[in-house]
Amino acid sequence: MGKPLHRQVIPAAFTLLLYEYLKSHGQDPEVLLGMPWPSTDPEEKSSVDVGRWEQMLASAADHLDDPLLGLHLGRIVTARHLGVVGHLLRACEDLNSVLLRLEHFQRLIFDVIPMFRRDKPDCVEIVWDISEHRTTILVGETGFAVMVQFCRSLMQGDAHPMGIEFAHPQPDDIRPYEQFFRCPVLFARPEPLIRVSRDLLAGPLKRPDLVLEQVLEQHAERLLSRLPKQDEVITQVRSALAALLRDGEPDIEKVSAMLRCSGRTLQRRLKAADTHFRAEMNFVRNELARSYLQDVRLQVSDIAMLLGYSEHSAFTRAFRKRNGLTPQQMREQTLQR
Repeated sequence: MGKPLHRQVIPAAFTLLLYEYLKSHGQDPEVLLGMPWPSTDPEEKSSVDVGRWEQMLASAADHLDDPLLGLHLGRIVTARHLGVVGHLLRACEDLNSVLLRLEHFQRLIFDVIPMFRRDKPDCVEIVWDISEHRTTILVGETGFAVMVQFCRSLMQGDAHPMGIEFAHPQPDDIRPYEQFFRCPVLFARPEPLIRVSRDLLAGPLKRPDLVLEQVLEQHAERLLSRLPKQDEVITQVRSALAALLRDGEPDIEKVSAMLRCSGRTLQRRLKAADTHFRAEMNFVRNELARSYLQDVRLQVSDIAMLLGYSEHSAFTRAFRKRNGLTPQQMREQTLQR
């Protein structure tokens, strides 16, 4: 088995699921788990090593005599347990958008096992690559239960996967799994996956998270209002980038499609305006970052994600190179004024 290449962690907000579940069952989670309640301070970026998370789940399941703890935790998941990613998922238009956004940002929720999407004619499979690392049964079942239940909570009407496959051995009674997931559940399979029908992908979601959308829109509008008058193409590109960045780093093809021209045409227009796509990307990212840092509701790690960075460290390096300060130093300096 390969050795993990990076520190594998679970966001502290995600572990709140277990603390709240234990408290609702008359337990003292701090005593049972040997750790204080996870911080909900938006200024803190706290996490728990996956090894410790495995121990916490095992201790709780043993104490409660509950081998189905993962399914029970899944039932109580809300957007706040997933941090800003949860709210971004709530702002999607359909389940397909949810799964695409989840694939892009999944490391911010569960930075342990890589997840990828496999498209098939009649369905989409969300697959976890366990070739290098495996977690315990409880960790895997909790992750699946949380994902299915959260996506289910976003949908209008009934929404169930086509099938669930686990890599771990089959328990004596699979009926609780079939009742929870409401679909066939297989065990001892080569790779863990969730199978979703294409019909379900287009299903509409409930009311989106308009609060977060408004917050992000306000920052984008603030950015654009501060900009000096530029060539029209620069203004258009910057506006498009501000809208697209929250879904990951956009390439010139995505921006040109939004502006209804080809990527080559957009490159020529930018060159004629004495700029280029990467320069505009860096400019918009930096200006949005400075705006986001003034909003204490957004953690620095959240800001990195909203700017399309795959790593918090990449955001910190880019910001410090451009501004001479780390994002946290800039925030502290701004708030002291």
